Amino acid sequence: MLINKITIYNFRQYKGRQVLEFSTSKEKNVTVVLGDNTSGKTTLIQAFNWCLYDNTNFKTKELLNSEIAATMSQLETKEVYVEIELTHEDKIYVIRRKQLFKSTISGQVRGDVGELKVEYKEPSGEMQEVDSHECKNTINKILPVDLSEYFFYDGERDLNNKGDVVSAVRGLMGIDVINETVDHFNPKSHNSVISKLNREIDVGKDEKIIKLRGEIDNKKIELANYDKRYREVEKEIDFFLNRKEELAGIVLANSKTKRKQDEKSQLEKDIVFLEKQTHATETDLVKAFSKDSCKFFALPLYKNIKEVLDGAKHNAEGIPHMRSKSIDYILERGKCICGCDLTKNQGAEEFIRFEQSLLPPKHIGSLINSYKKEMGQNERLVEDYESNIKRAFGRIRENQRQLDEKCVRISNVSKDIIGDINVGKFELEAEENNGILVQKEKLLLSIRDKKTACNRDIDNIEREIDKNALVSDKNARINKELAYANEIYKLFKERYDLAESNVKTDLYNSINELFAKMYHGERKVEIDDKYRIILKVDNGNGYFTTDTSPGLDTVKNFAFICGLVDLARRKAREVKESTDEIAFNTEPYPIVMDAPFSKADDTHIKNISEVLPEVAEQVILVVMKKDWGYAKDAMGEKLGKLYEINKFSESCSTVGRIDNV
Repeated sequence: MLINKITIYNFRQYKGRQVLEFSTSKEKNVTVVLGDNTSGKTTLIQAFNWCLYDNTNFKTKELLNSEIAATMSQLETKEVYVEIELTHEDKIYVIRRKQLFKSTISGQVRGDVGELKVEYKEPSGEMQEVDSHECKNTINKILPVDLSEYFFYDGERDLNNKGDVVSAVRGLMGIDVINETVDHFNPKSHNSVISKLNREIDVGKDEKIIKLRGEIDNKKIELANYDKRYREVEKEIDFFLNRKEELAGIVLANSKTKRKQDEKSQLEKDIVFLEKQTHATETDLVKAFSKDSCKFFALPLYKNIKEVLDGAKHNAEGIPHMRSKSIDYILERGKCICGCDLTKNQGAEEFIRFEQSLLPPKHIGSLINSYKKEMGQNERLVEDYESNIKRAFGRIRENQRQLDEKCVRISNVSKDIIGDINVGKFELEAEENNGILVQKEKLLLSIRDKKTACNRDIDNIEREIDKNALVSDKNARINKELAYANEIYKLFKERYDLAESNVKTDLYNSINELFAKMYHGERKVEIDDKYRIILKVDNGNGYFTTDTSPGLDTVKNFAFICGLVDLARRKAREVKESTDEIAFNTEPYPIVMDAPFSKADDTHIKNISEVLPEVAEQVILVVMKKDWGYAKDAMGEKLGKLYEINKFSESCSTVGRIDNV
C-alpha cells in the first residue's frame, strides 16, 4: 500500500482546496511536511482518519472552516471533503468522504450525515465504484482500523495496547483467512461444517440418539455462550490491565506532587490538632483563673493574717459545728444527750452553758480556728497554681509558634501544587481497579472450567452417539464427508497455529532488532499473546520489567510500528516467492506520523531517522522545523518531497510545496 496523494477541502484550518502529493519513489521514499504549533499538523493526520474511518479526536466537532462558516448566508450550503488516492495490491483506489453544511434561517450552521465513496481503477483505466455497504469493509481490508493508530501515528501518544491488536495483526499478516477457515470447520462450533454434518446423520427413530442429539446441540450452544463470555471477560481484563498501567504511570509520574499533597494533608491535620489543643488549654486556663486566682493573690495576706492570729489569745474553742440554739433546746428539755438529768445536776448544766459561751458569735476563738483551717486549705489548693499557669501559657505560645510555621509551610506547598492533579484520587481508583481486576480474573477461571466441563460433556455424548448411530448409506456418506472435514480442520488448524507462532516470533525478532538500532542502552522489548509491549532490562540475573519514560515510550512505539511495517514488507516478498498453497497474504505499508520526535532526544532522533526509510516503503512525516533539523542529516538523502504549512490565522492555513529539496 502506498499513498499517492491527499486532497483537503475546507477541512478545519485548511480553507479552500489543498493538495499534497507524496513521494512513492523507492529510493527517495520520504515526504516531509513542516509546520509550527497550532498551524494544522495534527489536523492533517486527522484528515486521514476522518476520510478512512470517520474518526477524529478534536475537542470541538466542527469540521467546516470557521471563516467560511461565519460568512455563510441563510440557507447557503458549503461542502467539506477529504480525498485519498492510494495503491493497494497493484490497484489504485480513490476514497472520498464529504459532508455538507447548511446555514439555517436563524444563522446556525449544521452538518448533514457524512457520505463515503470508494472507487478503484480497472485495468482498462475505467473507475469502478464499490457498493456503499461494502465501502467500510473494503477500507478495513486495505488497512484495519485497529491498526490505523500505528500507521497514522501521533508522536505524543503512547500506542501500547490500542484496539484489538491481535485480530488486526492477523489481518495485516494475512492469516485471518486461515483462521476463518479453521472456525468454519471447528467441531466445537454449533454452526460449523462438522457440526452440521453430525446433525445430518440419520439416526432413525432411536429416541436415545434423538435425545443425545438434542443434548449435544444444547451443549454446543452453551459452549458458544461460554466462548462469547470468555472473550468479553478477556477484553474487560485487558481494559483493567491497561488502566492499571495507566494509573501506575500517573502515580509514578506525579510522585513529587503526591509527596507534597501528603505533606499538605499532614500539615492540615497538625493545624487542626494544635488549634484544638490550644483551645482546650485556654479553656482550662480560664477555668483555673476563675476558680483559684483570688486564693492565689491572697497568699501574701494569709501570711500576715496568720502572724496576727497566732499572737492573739483565743485558745478556747467551742464544739465544731455545734449551734447555740441546739444547746438552748437541750437546756429547755432538761435532759442531756448523754441521758443526764440537768434539773438535778447543777454542775452539768453550768458546763453546758460554758460550752455555749464558746460558740460564735459569743466567742471569736471558734471562728478564728475555722478561718485558719480554711486558709491552710487554700494554701494547699494553690500550691502549684503559678507553675501550672506558666506551663499553660508556655504551651499556648509554643502551639502558636508551631501554628505559624505550619501555616507558612502549607501556604508554600499549596502554591507549589496549584493546578497539579489529585494523585490520591488516582491511587484510590487504582485500588478499586485492582479489586475489579481480581474479580474478573476469578470469573475468567470459572468460565474456563465451565468450558472444559462442557467440552468434556460434548466428547462423552459424541462417543455415546457413535456407539448407537444406525449404519446406513446416508450415514456412511456423511461419515466419509466428516472424515474429510476433520482432516481439513486438522490441516488448517496446524498451519494456522504454526503461522501465528511464526508471526509472533518474527515480530518479536523484528521489534528487538529495530529497537536495538534505535535505542542507545541495554533494554529489550517483549510482546505477550495480546501483543502488549513490555520493556525489560538485564540486572545481571536475567531480564525484569522496568519503568519507562516519555522518551523511552517513543522509542518503544517506533520499534513496534517499524516492526509491523518491516514484517509486512518481508512477508509480502515471501508471498511473491512462495509456492505454498497456504501462504500469507499481505503487502508493505506506509507510515504517516505527526510530531514523531517531540519526546525523543537527539541521539534517538538520529537512530530512528536512519531506520524509518529502511523498513517502510513510504514515510510521511509532519514535523516542526526544529525537529526536522535533527532528523535531516540522517534522513535527508531519502527525502523525495518537502512541504510547509503556512498559517495565516488561527482559522486559515495552506500547504505549499518547497522545490529545493
